Order: sequence, then structure tokens, then C-alpha cells
Amino acid sequence: MHTKISADTSAPLDAGFEVVAGVLTHRGRLGLFRRSALVSGNVGQWHCITGFLPAGADPLNHVLLEIQEELGISASNLLQGSAAIVNMHDHHGNCWCVHAFHFESMTESVELNWENDGACWVFEDQLESLPTVNWLSKLMCQLPSATYR
Repeated sequence: MHTKISADTSAPLDAGFEVVAGVLTHRGRLGLFRRSALVSGNVGQWHCITGFLPAGADPLNHVLLEIQEELGISASNLLQGSAAIVNMHDHHGNCWCVHAFHFESMTESVELNWENDGACWVFEDQLESLPTVNWLSKLMCQLPSATYR
């Protein structure tokens, strides 16, 4: 998804697409997960945990489900930090409403499913050396407690 962030992060737009995003940190490091060849976009790029939000689903419950499915980390091993609604537009003009959450993980152990084929925990100065999804940094700017210092 090629996106640019809109100015409004206070409420959802009439979005064409609604997704959840879970940004995880552990002991000052950011968790990044490399998208596998089996997903539809951004293959080989590092990202947080994301997923489409089903109609009527609670965003917090759904992001916790995505984290459990993709990483094997249960909600009992996560401390919720900040949350934000980030409205973005892709290069086709589609609106994406991202329900973003920061979690401090009590573990760095992950059990990846098919959606990701790599995992790492990095400090801020290591982030630039990895090919990340282009909108990850924009998303993280909206989650003030998602610092990795």
C-alpha cells in the first residue's frame, strides 16, 4: 500500500478500507516483521502487524487477534500504550482508516505464521538499514509512546 498521511488523525473518515496496525516494542527496541511472498503487497519489506478490520469488529480486539495469529504473542504478554486513528490515501486516491495501537511486549519470542518470514527487534539507529513499508514511520509518528529509546 503506497500511502501518504492526511492531516486528520482525530476521527475515521468515510474510509474505503479500514485496517488495524499493531506497533510492538520490547525493552527499547521496535519489532519489525518481514512480509512473506504469500501476502498481496509490500513483499520482502519490514513492517508492524496489520490486518483488514472486518465490518463491525472492535479495532482493539482485532489487532490483538492479528498479533496472536501472526506472532503467537497473546494479549496477556502485551501492555497497551497509545492509540490513534490515522487517515491515509494511497496513490489511487483510496482512503485508508488505520486504527493504530502501540504495545510493549513482555517477550521477544515470536512464532511467525505464513504472512511474515522474518522478525527482528531493532533500535532506532538500525531502522534506516532495513527496507520498511513506506508508511511505517508516518504511522509511528502518530503513536507517541511507540518510542524505542
